[in-house]
Amino acid sequence: MASKKQLKKAINLMCTDLLIELLGAEQTATGATKQDVENIAQSIFAMRGDFVTRLSHIDKTQVRKFFNQLEDDLNASTNEIIDQICHLA
Repeated sequence: MASKKQLKKAINLMCTDLLIELLGAEQTATGATKQDVENIAQSIFAMRGDFVTRLSHIDKTQVRKFFNQLEDDLNASTNEIIDQICHLA
């Protein structure tokens, strides 16, 4: 298991990559409105804050279940944001 510090860095890196993809999609998408891009960016920031906060409050009695749930939720949130970025055009 990675340390909390490493996991937080990985989450920050993933969110940074999502923002970079969002900015690239904004430049290439002809039908993207500024409001749509801002909403997606806000959801990326909210996702980052949520997962970093969750890492700070781990239930010591169910560590394995906590990290499995965290991974599932992170994958689902990331996939949802990727879908939003893909549908900007």
